[in-house]
Parts: sequence; C-alpha cells; structure tokens
Amino acid sequence: MNTLYIADSGNYRVQMLPLSQSSNLATTVVFDVREPSKIYVDDDENGPTIYISVFIGNRVEKWTKEASKGIQLGDECRSCFGIAVDKEKNVYMSELDREDVLKWSPQTNLTKVVAGQTDQRGTTNKHLSSPHGLYFDRNSDTLYVADSGNNRIQKWKKDALSGSQVAGSNTSTPSADTGSLDEPEGVWVDELTKIVYVADTMNNRIIRWLPNTSVGDIIAGGEGMNQRAK
Repeated sequence: MNTLYIADSGNYRVQMLPLSQSSNLATTVVFDVREPSKIYVDDDENGPTIYISVFIGNRVEKWTKEASKGIQLGDECRSCFGIAVDKEKNVYMSELDREDVLKWSPQTNLTKVVAGQTDQRGTTNKHLSSPHGLYFDRNSDTLYVADSGNNRIQKWKKDALSGSQVAGSNTSTPSADTGSLDEPEGVWVDELTKIVYVADTMNNRIIRWLPNTSVGDIIAGGEGMNQRAK
C-alpha cells in the first residue's frame, strides 16, 4: 500500500499521505468525525476501507473509498479505543470503560463479547482492565489485547474463554524493568516470528517480546523521555 494514514484527532479527520510521492501534502479521506482514536485500514480489491474507533462518540465507523459519510458498525462501543479486523471482515473493538472487547460480524450485523468480562475488572486470564490497543493475527486467528490496567499483553485465540499473557510481569504490577510494562496502550505482532511489539506508554518506550520469554528488549525510548508512547 505504501501509504500513511493519520488520525488527526484535533481536526476531526483522517489524512492520507502517499509515501511514494515527493509531495508532503496529505489528502483528507475522512472528515467531521469527532476525535478519532484509532484507525485500521483494510486495502483489498475494492480499495482501502477505513475503520475508525470514535472514543467520545462510543462507536466504530466504516468509511469506504471516496465515501462522504461513515457507517456505524454494530451497537454502542463504550469509550471505544482499539480496533482490528480479521480476514472475514469481522471488526474487533475495545471498550475501555467496560473491560471487554467486542466483535462485530458483517454477516449477522450482531456484536458479541469475545474477550474480558463486561463491567468486571480483574487480573485473572478471563478478565481485562482498561483494554486499549488491539492487533489481530490473521495467520493464527488470534487477538492480542493491550490490557493496560493490568500492565500486560494478552492473546485470545478464536472462541477462547480466557486469554494467555505474552508480555508483562506475572503480578500485573507496573514497573520500568524490562520484565514489566506500565499501562501499555498499543500492540503490534510480527505474524511470522510472533514477536510482540508494545507501546509501553508510561515507561515512554517501545519494547519487544520474543515468544516464550519473560523479559523484553527496549528498541526505542526509555526512562526520562518526555513523550508518552502510544
């Protein structure tokens, strides 16, 4: 795709910037969406489709190529933050204040909880606490969740009743050591190697965790930085 999409939250829009062109002028492809939190761009034979989590509006919107208006997907998504899409075009959205992750199906137009326990904050593998960023591994049908309030990354396999931890300490206690996280807000996964990359927000760093390891490697930022990692 070689194109950068930017959630320009303060200007209520999403910008598109082709990286292959010499011009640095961006094009507005989504507009009049109040403070978009996260975006997911699915580029297929129909052209790029943009999915947007709208935190203040408690919803997810879908914008097709050259659309003049977005379409709300499913029911309300309370304090909607993270967003991901699988190969069947099911959309996953995290409800930060309800401690769960929802899945919306385009086949049924129904929404159901697939991770966490609604309105139940906890530290067990069945629970989430302020879930933020999401990543869906299309090769293994696995959902990764930045379980921010529990200072860990959880992965949930398809139809699983509980998750398993892949990054963070076993105590859910925040710390700056490389075996811990502190309110992570973003997660990305290399689907070939299964290396997990984490925006470790309150530690101001990007840290990666190899499979089956108890500590991570800092690859950007670190203690003493002035900007939060998201």
